[in-house]
Amino acid sequence: MPAEKHPPLAGCIAEDALQLAWSEAPWDTAVFGAPVLQVTGIQVRDARKAAALMPRFEAARDAAGSPFASCRLPHDCLRESMFLEQHGFRFIEMLFQPEFPDLQQATLAAPGGLTVHGATDQDLAWAVEVAGQAFANERFHVDPRLPRGLGDRRYQNWVRSSLGHARQRLLVIREGRDAIAFFIVEQLEDGTCYWHLTAVAPDKQGQGYGARVWATMLAHARDAGASRIRTSVVARNHRVLNLYGRLRFRLSAPAMTFHWLRET
Repeated sequence: MPAEKHPPLAGCIAEDALQLAWSEAPWDTAVFGAPVLQVTGIQVRDARKAAALMPRFEAARDAAGSPFASCRLPHDCLRESMFLEQHGFRFIEMLFQPEFPDLQQATLAAPGGLTVHGATDQDLAWAVEVAGQAFANERFHVDPRLPRGLGDRRYQNWVRSSLGHARQRLLVIREGRDAIAFFIVEQLEDGTCYWHLTAVAPDKQGQGYGARVWATMLAHARDAGASRIRTSVVARNHRVLNLYGRLRFRLSAPAMTFHWLRET
């Protein structure tokens, strides 16, 4: 029997000592099979008094039967990071958001014989297979407390949902008829083309496709009228960070990600 659907969960603590807001992450709920929460904002003004208020969040989390929660913070929010760690959250990663500004005025490298296509139903099985193999550095893969394969299922679900998504587009990069890579992209209202998910097929990795694929996607976004490109990459993925450096992306100040996992 399918799990009973419920309204997305959300709540907040709004006190002088602690401002904390949370909501459900439905895409992760689908992977865990139970409500997953994300802390969407936190400010600790008085750590001692805030500790006495934190049980409000913990009670809401436990009442929902949530097995997992996460929080992302600016790199300099050390008071908040220490507070979260005092309450069972664990540091997982540093995350950068590389940006390519002034795209329309930039001189770009030649795409190098690759072409970009909107994905069709016939592409979906290939893209889902790639999504289940191509990622290893992301937070759901590296947290040793999470079951093996959970991160792969998360990205496979993302690829499946992108084909009919209202705003995100699944694009396939080809060399001739061969599918090389896929990107999930979104054109934002401010002119930014956001690269949500990027992957080169495992059997094409190590063959010099990375720089060619990314250069092709830069040109594709420019031709589509984007004024800038932004994406995200974890600090441990140093190969991709070096690629963004070679392509003249600028790195943002990093963010920190934390996980809370119910102990069984």
